[in-house]
Amino acid sequence: MKIDLLIKNGAVITMDPENRVIDNCDVAINKGEIIEIGQNLAYEAEETLDAKNCVVTPGFINGHSHVYQSTIEGIGYDMHFDPWNWRFLFPVVSKIQPKHAKAGAALAALELIKNGVTTISDHWYLHTDMDNVHRVTETFDEAGVRCQMVFGLLDQTFAGEQIDSEYMTMIQQEDILLSEARRFHKEWHNTRRTTVALGPGSTEDISESLMIKTVELAKELDINVSTHVAGWIEINSFTMRKFGERDLEHFHTLGLTGPKGVMFHAVWLSDHELDIMAQTNTKVVHCPVANAYLGYGIAKISNMLSRGIKVGLGTDGAASYTYDMLSVARAAAMLQKAPQLDAESITAEQVMGMLTRDGAAVLGLDHQTGSLEVGKRADIAVVDFNAPHLLPVGRWLPKLIYSANGSDVIHTIVDGKVLMKNRKVLTMDEDQVMQEAIEARNDLVKIAGQETRDLLAAPWPKEGPYWRSIVKK
Repeated sequence: MKIDLLIKNGAVITMDPENRVIDNCDVAINKGEIIEIGQNLAYEAEETLDAKNCVVTPGFINGHSHVYQSTIEGIGYDMHFDPWNWRFLFPVVSKIQPKHAKAGAALAALELIKNGVTTISDHWYLHTDMDNVHRVTETFDEAGVRCQMVFGLLDQTFAGEQIDSEYMTMIQQEDILLSEARRFHKEWHNTRRTTVALGPGSTEDISESLMIKTVELAKELDINVSTHVAGWIEINSFTMRKFGERDLEHFHTLGLTGPKGVMFHAVWLSDHELDIMAQTNTKVVHCPVANAYLGYGIAKISNMLSRGIKVGLGTDGAASYTYDMLSVARAAAMLQKAPQLDAESITAEQVMGMLTRDGAAVLGLDHQTGSLEVGKRADIAVVDFNAPHLLPVGRWLPKLIYSANGSDVIHTIVDGKVLMKNRKVLTMDEDQVMQEAIEARNDLVKIAGQETRDLLAAPWPKEGPYWRSIVKK
């Protein structure tokens, strides 16, 4: 039998139900599907990749992102959530148009592929133009990555800010959002590697009416409803004043919890709220780097895992400064261990689950991806261990989590198609992507206004964060 692709001689971390790690192992792939895993497989293949001294692993999963921010990293930094929004984010992103959306998505897709990330879930609510989300989805589709696009809904505020601001161009009326969400779902859900979810911004950002109708629509379409929950401590004060409930409690009252409920961040949760999530089989996407960078805090991931809550990993937006999910995974581990003074609070194996199998389960994609098993789609990263910081001996998994970087990935495969071979991306023109991203960034900075240009031109600070020395016009 002649097959499409054969990966030979690797150390295969399967993440299957038996958690098998097999040395000197081959993976046979045909028509996008894994057909056999074992040693010394005798297949003739159209293409063979030698993975000697490499780890072969399920492709990594980024369960929450905002790729519209990929072109604007490094303008505003060392800011808490509110100055980060007002001084940096709003002036730039309120001007995003389809060409900018496409350029940002292409830049993110390129970085994902180069880092062995095969699945991304992007929460897109920047409906400054209703074509934006379609251009982003097309770009991921053309690049070859697996994608769950979360159609965001904002009809009231953005990040808690009022609709009368000149920057609130992404806020739309309820009927328009619901109609466009239906149209987007019809066009893209289960189209090749793309699935669709619905994403109310937060309890601050959408009206009770739209929140309830979003939940109803998600149930009608049988898709995930994915939202930001208790990411920053102030949100609990808001929901207690307005609804008499904490943030997650109110989501539970409205029906957003459950097997298809996906909660981003989930930092400021009470034990009672953790119990609710466990009892309802609600999922979490943990964004450790973004949470730490913006001063949100550290989510109680070890407590969630001990309750059986499924947890995946995500980057969020520009606050992570990377789409390297191995670096995000390492941060997740360290940020649990250090404050608890407990090296056993989370294990390398648990973090690997969050990065692959559990991350897929959070998105409802574990029947397709997240582990290397016969019958699943071939979403695979091959990581070169023939390097001083790794060495191709010993226990593979802890070195992958604690020592490897995304730049150690040499091959990235999605749906059986080789997207990157020997560190060369095959589905995208890297020079063109970079040039278009630079042009999009320059254009956004130009139309954002003087304050954004001042942030970029600010001198080295005499003390404190640089942005405090700039007088807001």
